[in-house]
Amino acid sequence: MKGDASKQAALNQEMLTYFNDGTVTGKFSAALDRAVREVKNDVKKGENYMTIEEYAARQSAYARKEGRAEERMETIKGLVKLNFTKEQIIDFLIQNFNLNQQEASQAYNQAMATA
Repeated sequence: MKGDASKQAALNQEMLTYFNDGTVTGKFSAALDRAVREVKNDVKKGENYMTIEEYAARQSAYARKEGRAEERMETIKGLVKLNFTKEQIIDFLIQNFNLNQQEASQAYNQAMATA
């Protein structure tokens, strides 16, 4: 059993080394490298390939977008309570949230649907 654990630890280290700096240090990382190159070179698969950094950036952008949408919803609901008209709220969204007319209108309609 101990031999299996040390072999697994070696494979894990080989994989980490490959993912960190692209260095091939054995059969396992060579197979990983071939698979990554195949995906990158295949146009269709390559469109779906992204690095860990790209994935993290996308997730971060998505979280910001979702937080921003939630902030807009609360703002719209607050403005409605202050008796702002639909047009005033849409103008406010355009000026303060950097939205275009269509985006602002959609945000207003979404907020009203969940009010």
